[in-house]
Amino acid sequence: MKLTGHRSISLALLFVSFAGTGCDRPKHEASRPNATPTPQTIRPGVTQRAPDAFYDIPADASRRPGALLRSEPLTDVTLPPGVRGWRILYATTVDDETPATAIAIVFAPTDSFGSPRPVLAWEHATTGLLQKCMPSLLSASTKGIFDRNRIVMAGWVVVATDYSFAEKGGPHPYLIGEGEARAALDSVRAARQISELSLDRRLVVWGYSQGGHAALWTGIIGPRYAPDLQICGVAAIAPPTNIKSILAMNVEADKRFGPYLALAYSRFYPDITFEQAVRPEALAAARQIANLCDFLPPEDEKRVQALASTFDGPALATSSNKALQNRLEQNTPNGPIKVPVVIAQGLADTVVPASATNEYVDERCASGQQLEYWTFAGQDHLTILQPDTPLEEPLIKWTVARFANEAQPAGCIRKSF
Repeated sequence: MKLTGHRSISLALLFVSFAGTGCDRPKHEASRPNATPTPQTIRPGVTQRAPDAFYDIPADASRRPGALLRSEPLTDVTLPPGVRGWRILYATTVDDETPATAIAIVFAPTDSFGSPRPVLAWEHATTGLLQKCMPSLLSASTKGIFDRNRIVMAGWVVVATDYSFAEKGGPHPYLIGEGEARAALDSVRAARQISELSLDRRLVVWGYSQGGHAALWTGIIGPRYAPDLQICGVAAIAPPTNIKSILAMNVEADKRFGPYLALAYSRFYPDITFEQAVRPEALAAARQIANLCDFLPPEDEKRVQALASTFDGPALATSSNKALQNRLEQNTPNGPIKVPVVIAQGLADTVVPASATNEYVDERCASGQQLEYWTFAGQDHLTILQPDTPLEEPLIKWTVARFANEAQPAGCIRKSF
């Protein structure tokens, strides 16, 4: 759930920017079965803007989930040749009682006129809890897009949500599966209303780390929440599935990300308070960590590290707080997903340990979930997304196959790379 340093920023933005039925392809894509994009490295020097007036909610804003409230072409970034982009403000919900709004970035080939195009919905890793930390504010929002020539050939449109905000500034529903997934599904609904674009109902969902958790939840709730969309596949990369178990295995992750979780859960769950979700000895530091971003600006990351070192043990009072335990279990993505699923895990990952993902996969397979489980020797939480990662080629081929309406092998398939 964490990325560190300029190299990590590049990798995060690589995907931030790219960001039960089959999927029938429109005829215009039938001649492109092998068109696949490949990743490209972002240059250092990424900067972060403050939210501007675009993020303000219009007074007469629709509350209909997926309603496009505002859109504009991206003009403050350098778009690569062959690609155009927009930022959009749209309506969504965190749950059935909590309306919200969200920002997403949309990228499309410049020739995406005429026949409708399919969507790749990207769900990003942890960047922080507040709106000021969201990927749409980063200056390099197109630098890391997969190789533009091949993505143009593939004809995909990328929609990358920031996740939602029930009030200006935050927090977003961090590791709350329903809220994350609704924001992603509504971002695709809203993107379909951009007048300059023509999108069909099909989408494939990709998510990494926090976004892997969100991607699995998108597959779970999609048929219920957004039956107007046609999810063709779900790919979850290093997903924190059983959050309670993962944090118990990784005290350092609990210290850094526990404050985010405590603040988000205290905002959206009536039986959780921040003060009771956090251990007393960690409370002062946790209050400050929750208001900092995870990797930009650099001083925030350094401050988070310093604050996390001021107390011993985890930040969260999980072992003594039954309500928190129940909410963590509630957010385990253990519902059925009726479309092809792939889970990718680095065996050297210490942030989301392979043992936790192995256990989750075993449980889902025992329940009858069909999926592919890919493990990558020597890959950790960061390197699994590096340029030329061994994940790249199989994931792109798998995605192309989903848009081509190819059947995924039945049962639970395990592959080692």
